[in-house]
Amino acid sequence: MVKPLDDVRQISALTYGFIASKALFAAVDLDLFTRIAGGTANLETLANATAVAPNRLRTLLTALKTVGLVTETDGKFANSPAAATYLVAGAPGDFRDYISVVNGGFLYEGLRHLGKAMRGERTFPDKGFYEGIVYSEGGVGGSAFSRAQHAGSLGPAQVMARRVDLGSATTLLDVGGGSGAYTLAFLRKNPKLSATILDFPQTVDTARRYAAEAGMADRVNHVAGNALTTPWPGEQDVVLMSYVWSAVGGNDIRTLASRAFDSLKPGGQVLIHDFMVDDDHSGPAFAAWYLLGALPDNPEAECLSGGFVERCLSDAGFSVDGTEPMLHEITALTRARKP
Repeated sequence: MVKPLDDVRQISALTYGFIASKALFAAVDLDLFTRIAGGTANLETLANATAVAPNRLRTLLTALKTVGLVTETDGKFANSPAAATYLVAGAPGDFRDYISVVNGGFLYEGLRHLGKAMRGERTFPDKGFYEGIVYSEGGVGGSAFSRAQHAGSLGPAQVMARRVDLGSATTLLDVGGGSGAYTLAFLRKNPKLSATILDFPQTVDTARRYAAEAGMADRVNHVAGNALTTPWPGEQDVVLMSYVWSAVGGNDIRTLASRAFDSLKPGGQVLIHDFMVDDDHSGPAFAAWYLLGALPDNPEAECLSGGFVERCLSDAGFSVDGTEPMLHEITALTRARKP
């Protein structure tokens, strides 16, 4: 249970919270953490390496110190353990692209339009914010976005593949599978499995490249289209939808659930992985924030909870197995089977 705020300074901290995000985005853009890790560690050498004036760089580094991303001792800067692991080129968990492109270039920009979304208005009248900002001329760019999503999804995909036993399944349909991070994780775990990824045409080349790099091109088929209108292959053992339901409206969710039911063999299972809050809508915070961030993409998006997802699957004819946490305080996984 979150303690209610009782001080104006707590409200002020919320209003200024975005500044820390922008400081991080700027530091990633300058690749500061990689430079620090490489030994470029004082103000003068960092200023020379980044071509940023010392006064401006000092201000940015001070902001980064206040949120625990870097430390300074005798004029020498060092990365925090988390920054060293996740914000340095070549580090084990490097996801700088995800921070810069997905959170900085897409989510942050999308939330600038939250007021319009709350009034039910679309930023792009003929498409969602995702299609508009990612694929429109001058936008983030489909290949850049897919690469960034891939980097951010590799770890979570491995977690899911370890936890979810696909048993004797031989066919997997990954709806909205993007770069194929989840598909590839399941294929590595299940040698007899083959997969189909259905997603927008702009994602296909990127997904094909990652499948080829993983040595699995012969086990992955690609269908370019829209999950709501493009025919799905039938006789599937497993249908996976990860981060799809949070991006569409309630009526579309019911359509996707029905299409999954029709696509599966009897006994086949559907996996819904997404941002979900608790059924009492009290948290967790990260899940709630991500769901709020989905509204500019589609003002009809639902505030997903395990109970809501289970009801939609049950209404489509599924026998629901239940919902479990997946990424701590961020996502959950609902499993169900076709009788």
